[in-house]
Amino acid sequence: MEQSEELLKSELILNELKKRQKTKEVVDVEEERIKVVFFVCGENRYAFYGTDIREILPASDISWVPGLPEYLPGLINVRGDIESVIDLHFFLGEEKPDQEKHLIAMAVRGDFHSGVIIDGIEDVIDIPVSAIAPPLATLNGAARDLVIGSIEYDAKTISLLDVGKLANLITI
Repeated sequence: MEQSEELLKSELILNELKKRQKTKEVVDVEEERIKVVFFVCGENRYAFYGTDIREILPASDISWVPGLPEYLPGLINVRGDIESVIDLHFFLGEEKPDQEKHLIAMAVRGDFHSGVIIDGIEDVIDIPVSAIAPPLATLNGAARDLVIGSIEYDAKTISLLDVGKLANLITI
């Protein structure tokens, strides 16, 4: 009888250990991800939230309008809609692009709709929200007013720009 009691106790202990181990298993929780558009402007790489960029247009004729500030080179026609164009190089302190080689990122945030001149697209990817760090403390110059975070990408720290802040700079 003693041997069967010991067997019963050992089975109970083993079953309890198995239950405990099952509860300690790591649960794979899917982290929220967001789309980010990486682009080149001048000598540096930057990023916008993907939700703020409607489309990327090839270089097109920008119609000059007298009296506009330097950061607004003019207007473009996008399938019948007239949109302003912002030269992002002005706000980031970058050299102006070759007129033939730039792209126009159509930025949309709330009531703000405008084309933004960039030099090229690097990538469009989904990243975890936790991958966005606060802006670098050493960031200085004109770009600091537009940066809302930083992202490690391709072994470099990329500044994440806010279209809303850009819109505020334009409407002031």
